[in-house]
Amino acid sequence: MEGSSNLVPNLNEMMEEYAQPEEEVRQEPAMEEVPIETPEVATSPEQQPQTRKGKEKMVEEVEEFISDEAYSIWRRHYNNKGFVAERKFTNPISPFTEMIEQRGWGTFCKHQNSGFAAIVKEFYSNMVGRKDNTVYVRGVWVPYGSEAINQAFGMEGQKHGSKFKKLLENLNKKKIARKLTDGKVKWGHGEGEKKVINRGDLTKEAKVWFYFLASVFVPTRHVCTVREQEAILLYAILKGYKLNAGAVIENSIMRYHEGNKRGLIPHPNTITVLCLKAGVKAKWDEEEEIPKTSPLTMTGVSKGPRNQKKQGAIVETETAKQGEGTSKVAE
Repeated sequence: MEGSSNLVPNLNEMMEEYAQPEEEVRQEPAMEEVPIETPEVATSPEQQPQTRKGKEKMVEEVEEFISDEAYSIWRRHYNNKGFVAERKFTNPISPFTEMIEQRGWGTFCKHQNSGFAAIVKEFYSNMVGRKDNTVYVRGVWVPYGSEAINQAFGMEGQKHGSKFKKLLENLNKKKIARKLTDGKVKWGHGEGEKKVINRGDLTKEAKVWFYFLASVFVPTRHVCTVREQEAILLYAILKGYKLNAGAVIENSIMRYHEGNKRGLIPHPNTITVLCLKAGVKAKWDEEEEIPKTSPLTMTGVSKGPRNQKKQGAIVETETAKQGEGTSKVAE
């Protein structure tokens, strides 16, 4: 039942077992990792697609970009850019992990397939020519909608609950801020109201879930302030509303595509899985692999980022290091 108590987080129960040092927590049996199966991809040169320019001609010619505009976007925005990757959440069974399982998010939180830099950058570049929630990637139209995401990560049947839909239709920022900050902050555009909510103003429960979302579902390097979409998600989680995880991820991908593209590229692992499952052929001998980030533990979630300006799921590839990117792998 939507809004029931078993979906509403209780921080005291969540944190009781984790007052001990992180080293002790790591010794406990962790949740079993569930690998995401991806189809086998042919590796012989005759079966690999041709790159756009400067490579020997292959038997099968596949353009990497759907249009000159997409290629221009790749050159201007993505070529020398790093990534902010999803972190795997691994932890012993606890009220927090049980809550994640109850919401049907367990498989997604346990996965951490490596991402392929070129495939992810081509995906975002070609979104300019997307059709019906599909994107052209190396001759394949890759579905990226909520249904495809949920199916890829074992989250079938996820839907936004009626109370969450009502929340979106009648957004009440004052009510949201009151719940997230225990009444400390007035959020809005009126006199005496803050335009944003600072992370430091959040309640302990909201901070835990905010860092979890920023590390796993909506990866971002900026965790000083809570953006509107994140505040809405936090409110819904704290109230126990049903959420469609695939729709949350799809919306995050679209917001990055439609934004100014100044930040690091999000969701590389998720996009790589979607592409490979759709049949995109990876050039295994040439693909630049995105470094894996360190898993997120319950202790890490409760403590939050060491540096509130930059959270720890930031990675860059060798290509990005040679360009303008200055980020590095951080715990």
